[in-house]
Amino acid sequence: MTGPTAVRMHGLAPATYRSPQQVQLLGDAAPRLPFPIYLIEHDDGLVLFDGGLDSSAAGDPVGVYGEMAERIDIRFTAEQRLDRQLAGLGFAVDDIKTVIASHLHFDHAGALKEFPHARTLIGRGEIKYARDPELFARGWFRPEDFDDAHGIRWETIDADTDVFGDGAVTALYLPGHTPGSLATMVRLPARTLILGADVVHARAALDSETAYQGDVDTLTARRSIRRMKKLAADTGADIWVCHDPDDWARFGAGEIT
Repeated sequence: MTGPTAVRMHGLAPATYRSPQQVQLLGDAAPRLPFPIYLIEHDDGLVLFDGGLDSSAAGDPVGVYGEMAERIDIRFTAEQRLDRQLAGLGFAVDDIKTVIASHLHFDHAGALKEFPHARTLIGRGEIKYARDPELFARGWFRPEDFDDAHGIRWETIDADTDVFGDGAVTALYLPGHTPGSLATMVRLPARTLILGADVVHARAALDSETAYQGDVDTLTARRSIRRMKKLAADTGADIWVCHDPDDWARFGAGEIT
């Protein structure tokens, strides 16, 4: 790998859920799907990509998320709390300097409030939409996650943004799933990865460029899928489909260099 790179990244042990539709079709054989969250180590600071679930839900998802947690069978253990996973890697919450929030759905934004000391990159239009979403999308947003009272230092972007100015970590502006959807490209010593967040939800949908039923703008979402694939082809990057359990098995949770 030529040029500056991040030192390493970590696919943190994700909380998981099961799709009710897949359970209906497959029963107990329905796969458990990850709620993705990543830590990127760079010489100039730590970057968190997405905030996963609210840490207070660890050990008791129903107590925080109610009926929805039962319906999608969330599993979130105390050991999967973000602060505990960071501690296991030798870091503290206060060590995070930059957060990239792919979007504000509950399963990506739950711990954002733990980082008021960091700058948090967010796509244009995301906060406005999250505070007054269309009826079909309201169940995916939890206002508590992005309340002004948390003092989150939002930095709104409307184009690809080089986090450190060296090309090692780039927030990719890929709207469509939500108005401000972001992905992240990470240049590592041995490979380049695009962490796709919810630009696409399954490897098969990436291959077929199929928009997700919950996308707010399907035409824009498909354009973003195509653009992400072109970026991958142009840079030699692999795309990590972040909710796809086979991709987690393929790329491997844990340390990646």
